[in-house]
Amino acid sequence: MINGVERAAGAERLELVQTVAPLAVRSEVLLDRLYRVHAPAALRFAVMLTGERELSEDLVQEAFVRVAAKLDSIREPDAFGAYLTRAVANLAKSHFRHQKVVARHERTIDVRSLVADPVDVVAGDALLVALRRLPIQQRAVLVLRYYNDCAHDEIARILDVPVGTVKSQLSRGLARLRREYGDA
Repeated sequence: MINGVERAAGAERLELVQTVAPLAVRSEVLLDRLYRVHAPAALRFAVMLTGERELSEDLVQEAFVRVAAKLDSIREPDAFGAYLTRAVANLAKSHFRHQKVVARHERTIDVRSLVADPVDVVAGDALLVALRRLPIQQRAVLVLRYYNDCAHDEIARILDVPVGTVKSQLSRGLARLRREYGDA
């Protein structure tokens, strides 16, 4: 129950700050609270997409800055987590698109770089390697569905795609995982 008492005390202090403090301090407290609430889930999502802890931290930080900068214009402020997840997915997609261009120019691919310090997974895990080989859209849908336990309509909203696309990406991604993971 101590945790509940601490939360109540924290909520009271937050309310006091929000009513008495200048606008800049209130904004800072709000951003801090939003980050503490939403960053851990966004980081787990990013790590599952990228397989790299450091890159994931950078993506989440950049996504948070971008979404927070538009906080006043967000249609549904309660959906901050969904906006953040979407921003992380878009940044990851951009990162991998850039990496493809770089790889084409270098003409070399280091397969060992597919997995680097994954969270909750032993390094070199065949399933994570197979997951990393999927296109970013299929990977994002699979991670949101099976790792973050999101429903189809929630995934569609987060990634801004039709529910039918979510279902087809899930089906194709699972089929490809079964083929590649079965071979690993």
